[in-house]
Amino acid sequence: MGVPVVSRYSPLVVDHFEHPRNTGCFDPAADVIEARAGSTGQGALFQFSARIAAGALAEVRFQVYGCPHCVAAASWLSERLSNATLDDLASWSWREAADALDVPAEKRGRLLILEDAVRRLAEAWRSRR
Repeated sequence: MGVPVVSRYSPLVVDHFEHPRNTGCFDPAADVIEARAGSTGQGALFQFSARIAAGALAEVRFQVYGCPHCVAAASWLSERLSNATLDDLASWSWREAADALDVPAEKRGRLLILEDAVRRLAEAWRSRR
């Protein structure tokens, strides 16, 4: 009698949600930048902390509040941004995460908040120069 439940989450979302990578944040230091966007009221809050070395992001960590898609997107992006340059941050689009993680249309607004966090990370980097 039961109807099989179709997962609303792609395998990549499930993997990053169940096994998030690079969680936490770095202690303040000369080579560390931070950025934050969103709020709990918006249903998504992303905070990134990154170490800069040799003109690129050497390591990226995150903290997140939100649905499984938000957690997975932040985890996935923390890996993706490793070795990213300032230009990479400035041109990164939420669509990359939406496509990679197969995020449904109704959740894509939260990825705009993720993009805001990446833009703020770029601004933090620029202000250190």
